[in-house]
Amino acid sequence: MRRLLVALLVTTSAAVSACGGSSPTSEQFDVSTSNEPEAQAVVQAGQNTSEEQSGRVSFKASFTGGSTSGTMTGEGAFSQRKFHLTMDVGGLSGLGGGQLEIVFANPLFYMKLPAGSGAPLPAGKEWLKLDIGKLGKTQGLELSQLMQLNQTDPSQALAFLQGAGSDFREVGTEEVRGDPTTHYRGTVDLQDVANDAPAELQTQYERLLELSEQKTVPMEVWIGDDGLVRKLAFTQALSGGSSMRMEEELYDFGTVEQVTTPPEDEVLDITGLVGNS
Repeated sequence: MRRLLVALLVTTSAAVSACGGSSPTSEQFDVSTSNEPEAQAVVQAGQNTSEEQSGRVSFKASFTGGSTSGTMTGEGAFSQRKFHLTMDVGGLSGLGGGQLEIVFANPLFYMKLPAGSGAPLPAGKEWLKLDIGKLGKTQGLELSQLMQLNQTDPSQALAFLQGAGSDFREVGTEEVRGDPTTHYRGTVDLQDVANDAPAELQTQYERLLELSEQKTVPMEVWIGDDGLVRKLAFTQALSGGSSMRMEEELYDFGTVEQVTTPPEDEVLDITGLVGNS
């Protein structure tokens, strides 16, 4: 169950990271580190999209090579620093099928498991809670700070577009949800992400590099005519020889949906259990 929870946390963090809400007062990433116009376009689109405050996202995540395998799909809404996802986990081993519900309100991560998961919860408890700030500190990381400043999981998505390498190339034009986009493909260098991060985050990104299973990430990016990222696709190495393939689409920017956290009397805090396992 712990491995499954970690996999779900990685997946949801990836989705959260591809959504907006960067702090308007925080120092932004340097967007001028490459002379290649394709890389510049990708970096700038990542920055533009990270500044969006609300919208919707859909995704497909596939896990291979580990104890948790299979595919999950999901969709949800983000508004300011909160996020609500509903996932179909019927194709993912270990959960018994059905829908899983996620609410993220930094630094708290709430998860409602499917009825068929078989998780033994105390009477009246329907939600599990993880404090990612406390979890990060067990690895020497300030995950809460990273997500607060940049709304990013440190191994995924928009913040990592700031490390777009000079090998990014335009590979064509395609429609995403009916809107025209330009499709780019290239490699993200995580060391470049750390080097170009705001000063208050560089130490944290360096620590993440030490823990990372890979130093570069092959990535595909679809950018709309409005300069916003409309789709992302990448493969991320995970611990234990497993990997995750993530494809996600961003849309309906500016749409605001109310995101509320579950009542505390329905919540079981498992931060200590996961962090100490």
